[in-house]
Amino acid sequence: MLSSFVCAVQTNMMNIQPIKKIYLKKEADKYYFCVDFEDNVRFSPRIHTLPGGAKLILSFHGKVRAPKTPKIKNHKLINGYFFEQIGEASLLMVLSLKERVNFIEKRYTNNSIRLGFKLQKKHNIVIDAGHGGKDPGTRCLSGDYEKNIALIAAIELRNELIASGKYNVTLTRDRDQFVSIDKRKERAGKADLLISLHTDSNSDKRMRGMSVYTLPTLDFVKNESTIPQQVSDEYYKNLARSRRLANTLVSYIPTVCKFKNHPRRDVELKILKLPYPAILIELGCVSNKIDNQLLHSRAFREKTNRAILYALDKFFEKE
Repeated sequence: MLSSFVCAVQTNMMNIQPIKKIYLKKEADKYYFCVDFEDNVRFSPRIHTLPGGAKLILSFHGKVRAPKTPKIKNHKLINGYFFEQIGEASLLMVLSLKERVNFIEKRYTNNSIRLGFKLQKKHNIVIDAGHGGKDPGTRCLSGDYEKNIALIAAIELRNELIASGKYNVTLTRDRDQFVSIDKRKERAGKADLLISLHTDSNSDKRMRGMSVYTLPTLDFVKNESTIPQQVSDEYYKNLARSRRLANTLVSYIPTVCKFKNHPRRDVELKILKLPYPAILIELGCVSNKIDNQLLHSRAFREKTNRAILYALDKFFEKE
């Protein structure tokens, strides 16, 4: 009778609930997801992190049972978390976050795990759909107008960027309306980058492909010495950044669509004269039969949008 009681106690002690406390704490702009274990617990963790959360595989030196999932007081960043039993001595723990993060620390001691992260900065992007309203732009072979293609492309690119979770997006127009350049720049406001979308046309119907424009150097000014040094320095700083983005696009987009010869070009346009990087993309030649068909293809536009997203990611990685 006594031996049966001892056996039952030993079995219960071996099959322990190992988690003491789970909590989220904030220090300046950093967050720490913490798991504290009972004092008599020994474990080995494997920690896998992603922008949207983490997965922990906990191997214990003895039998354990999955704990009940306690609530976290500060839960504005956490969708939730759960435990799953893996055999007698292991637990899987999954953490799901509401925001994309960069993990900066993965640390554990004999009785705790600490995951540190910072919220990913969302960059503010302005997408400018060229033309609109009384200004139709170029006419396509199909009879459609540039203003419509640019608007559809702008809306779909906005959706692609927002879905990535990395960007806030503003459109200079979201319907068929005429918006002056000054008004477009006013709507752009303070941003990290502007992308203006257009289509091209050429008297040579064989001409096709995309191109990317940035402002030219200040050489076009007759007397550059009349420009204040501070303005000149800022101009060249943003020009260099704009061209870096343009070059990234030019190097990557040909994997999904055709570029013109010498696709990175200079143009003096008011919409590009901003206190931050700005590029203008000619999405293709509507005077060319192949380009005209592609620009009216959702599948082609999706490929183009993914290429632009990739280029933006690469651009901001080096900022």
